[in-house]
Amino acid sequence: MMKSLLIATLLATLSLTAQASERPAHFKGAEISSAQQALSVLQEQNSKLAALLAGELNPTSMTEIHQLTYTLENALAKLPAASDEIKEVLEEVHLGSETMDYQRVKDNGAYYLQLAKALLK
Repeated sequence: MMKSLLIATLLATLSLTAQASERPAHFKGAEISSAQQALSVLQEQNSKLAALLAGELNPTSMTEIHQLTYTLENALAKLPAASDEIKEVLEEVHLGSETMDYQRVKDNGAYYLQLAKALLK
């Protein structure tokens, strides 16, 4: 009985370790120190996101998008005018890139860029 319990515990631990290693790496994104810097970063990073979305999505571009979302989230956090909606839509892009859900990223990415364009006016 004790041996079975030990084996079951070991298998459960290995399973959790394997699942954890399958998750994509998490990044910090660029540190944003002011609203002015946030606006500049949004313009630059949104251009990169638009270019990636315009191309064919693949695991490499999805990883790049995933990394971009961290910096974009940091920039939006510095802007009082950034709505909850734009933050939630960007989170959908982030989660989609994490799970390689190309359609989720394309759809939400396009909507995010539309909201960002209005925010940057």
